[in-house]
Amino acid sequence: MDRSGFESAKAGKNTLDKAEEREREDHDSPWKEALEVFFRPFMEFLYPQIAQLMDWQQAPVFMDKELQKISNASQSSRRYADKLVKVRFIDGAEQWIYIHIEVQGKPEAKFAERMFEYFYRIRDRFAQPVISLAVLTDTQASFRPHHFHYERAGCSLQFQFISVKLLDWQHRMDELLNDKNPFGLLIAAQLTAKLVKDSKTRADNLVGFYRLVINKDLDRELIRRLIVFLEWMVYLPAEITAYYNKLVEQVTEETNMPYISLIERKGIAQGLEKGLEQGLEQGLEQGLEQGIGQGRAATLHKLLQLKFGDLTAEYEARLNQADAAELDLWTERVLFADSVQAVFA
Repeated sequence: MDRSGFESAKAGKNTLDKAEEREREDHDSPWKEALEVFFRPFMEFLYPQIAQLMDWQQAPVFMDKELQKISNASQSSRRYADKLVKVRFIDGAEQWIYIHIEVQGKPEAKFAERMFEYFYRIRDRFAQPVISLAVLTDTQASFRPHHFHYERAGCSLQFQFISVKLLDWQHRMDELLNDKNPFGLLIAAQLTAKLVKDSKTRADNLVGFYRLVINKDLDRELIRRLIVFLEWMVYLPAEITAYYNKLVEQVTEETNMPYISLIERKGIAQGLEKGLEQGLEQGLEQGLEQGIGQGRAATLHKLLQLKFGDLTAEYEARLNQADAAELDLWTERVLFADSVQAVFA
């Protein structure tokens, strides 16, 4: 995948229909989870001037519940995610610093005012310094809020916050794809989700991201989670999934890196669906538990088939009768095992 392929995709004739677009936007965005898993790469990539002031020896504290209390539940504007993180700086001060991050997916007239409202609510709640950051993921080049100004009868207020516009990276794809920082790939995925409408090209781009992820200097668990976020951001319609899976299988054969994310999510979703159906008769809690178990078993079964081929009746039976602890153990083993016997040992 190169820059020309990315940019030409914007003119693709096949577009996501409105129902699919609504479905994709109604899913919780991966941004909230990605910010937590890759918080330091996020800060170092988009806000390096702040990242270098932070004491990374002190683990950041994510305060989702506190932010929920501060948030106004009646707000109806659509935005991807917000995050409140408590950190320390390296200046030696013992006080905590609160970083409020807002990921905004669409232009909004009162966005800057809302950023100010969050600032003073957080400041009032914790009586500590607050830093306000905005990530603008929309495609309207002119939407670039960075301050809120109020003035009336000689009384005035000027509130500044730091915003970054992901659209500015549109013509710098090479930097995103080749940077050692894994967050560059997540930005590339977000741009693909926003700008590329041709389903086949989206799948091609995603496979390109997948190849690059494998070569990142990350442990396997972070690689797995990064792939999940990439797929979640890009969103492939159902009719292109088979094409995408075929491409990914080719990559896994070449690299000997087991592929799990899309299969894992679908397996768990199918299991949850079955569990919910059973829950109507046997109780919702029991149905959910069974659904999750079936999802884990389906995921592991697919992974074993992809890596070792069809299973014998003995292993099929063990898989069907396994409890949650066994499924977790075998799923971990399958990533590194050289044989199916080693998985079930």
